[in-house]
Amino acid sequence: MATVTSTWASAAPSISGSFTPGEWAGAGSLPMPGGVIFFKNDANFLYLAIDLVNDTGNSPGVGDYFWLSFDVDRSGSITPNFDVHYAIYPALPIRIARQFYLGPGAWTGILSTPSPALAQQGFSATPLSPVPHRIWELRIPLSEIGLAALGAATLPYVRFGLRVASTTPPFVTDFPPGFFTSFAGLHTAYLSTAPDTAYPAGTAGPVVGGVGLIPFSAISGGRATTAPGQIPSVDHAAFGGVLNLIYNHSTVAGLWAAGARRYSVLHRVGDSGAFAPLRRTWLNYRWNGSDFALDYFGPDANDHYELRDPALVYSTKDLLFQWNTTGNAGEPPTANGLHEFQIQFYNAAGAVVAAPAQSLQLFIDNALPQLQIYEIRYQGVAATPCSIVEIKETPDPVQVRFRAFDPEGNLLSYSLQALYGLSGTPPVNLLPAGVGAYPGGNWSGVADMTVDCPVAPVKFPSSTCAYQFRLSAVPRVTNGYGYIGYIETTTPVTLRRAGAPAFVAPKAVVAPFGAQPGPEGFSVVGS
Repeated sequence: MATVTSTWASAAPSISGSFTPGEWAGAGSLPMPGGVIFFKNDANFLYLAIDLVNDTGNSPGVGDYFWLSFDVDRSGSITPNFDVHYAIYPALPIRIARQFYLGPGAWTGILSTPSPALAQQGFSATPLSPVPHRIWELRIPLSEIGLAALGAATLPYVRFGLRVASTTPPFVTDFPPGFFTSFAGLHTAYLSTAPDTAYPAGTAGPVVGGVGLIPFSAISGGRATTAPGQIPSVDHAAFGGVLNLIYNHSTVAGLWAAGARRYSVLHRVGDSGAFAPLRRTWLNYRWNGSDFALDYFGPDANDHYELRDPALVYSTKDLLFQWNTTGNAGEPPTANGLHEFQIQFYNAAGAVVAAPAQSLQLFIDNALPQLQIYEIRYQGVAATPCSIVEIKETPDPVQVRFRAFDPEGNLLSYSLQALYGLSGTPPVNLLPAGVGAYPGGNWSGVADMTVDCPVAPVKFPSSTCAYQFRLSAVPRVTNGYGYIGYIETTTPVTLRRAGAPAFVAPKAVVAPFGAQPGPEGFSVVGS
């Protein structure tokens, strides 16, 4: 069993199969038989470059392949229909697909659900060898391998096994051996939760560098707007959920050298009135030289927190304060609205250590938008839920009256769709083009709106079927790593259109895979 520490991808590597040294500079590396695996990650994806210096034959087709398996629940054993296996399809062009494990050496068929996973192969020289050889570049969504988002207090690591196969020269290498029959010896990759230098030069605050991946300079009036192309991309976003206040590393390193050993977090509601100490607790994982050990943080009787040596390596780097605004472990939920923070430092004797003056304002909003489908009407008559409506051959549209409203003005988008048929049937979008999209500034959405369902180019509904009218919304709220929150409401109505056929399900497509592992990388046992 081997371990590797992934490094933060400030810019996502292009998954092209062309190994660009700059893209993988500073990546975590893990030697394997015949090559090296490079690891980077950001808040959404794990990126791998498999540099196979021993595979010097540029074989066409799919004879060169890989398997990549993950212990999604990190249990150390195979969990049927949960742990996941990636490989390539059995025919060109090269593309990645995934299966669930059923047991040791047994998998489901290829999953039909869409996935943002990517894989590309290349063949060229790299810094490891001037002789051209096989390269694989992969992008794996963290949400598919047990890590929905980074920045939380859970230890970000994945357990994995890899197979690489070559036609010329012929070899099959399992790393570790037999990983697909037993997960007990899988390798471990620890993921980074923030860049080593958390924010672009000149954007960090003097003490609190920022919140999550959002630098202090991007926060104004308590809301965040990041620069184009920055991760995360947010526009005039409020804050909510679990917030990581990240310190300015150079400032705190200087304060540590000046004798600072403790600090207090001062807080007030709004932008006036007295500040008072804020008491919270959190966890972080510290590298002890061979593994990550869990550290506890909390205030003492004087409302002071221990300042740890900035040279220590933590899974969430430079974490000054973690604030769960939703409340947990007896902590009350935070009131929505503007909150302001200041940080005070002390030496071991309790005397104040001078630090740069800074106030951080955050507008908190953990309330989800208000959604309601008031009624669904046809020819002036409201349909009751689960009723059957006869649609006549007239120009009259089906009408939906609804509310998609955020009182705090923090709405990102809303949508209105009609779902029908099988799960793979595309829904019908019922809103006019551009309606429901964030226009900028403080936006609340609509309090009471009626839309005519489309009548062109094909009148809605096109088929007689049971329809689920789904109204959904996403708030414009971030935890510092991306937008968070989602809400929906539905109303079922059957629409029977005169002269239109009932919905006919498409025929299932069965992929022609064999029952044993083959050179294409997939094994199909069960369904």
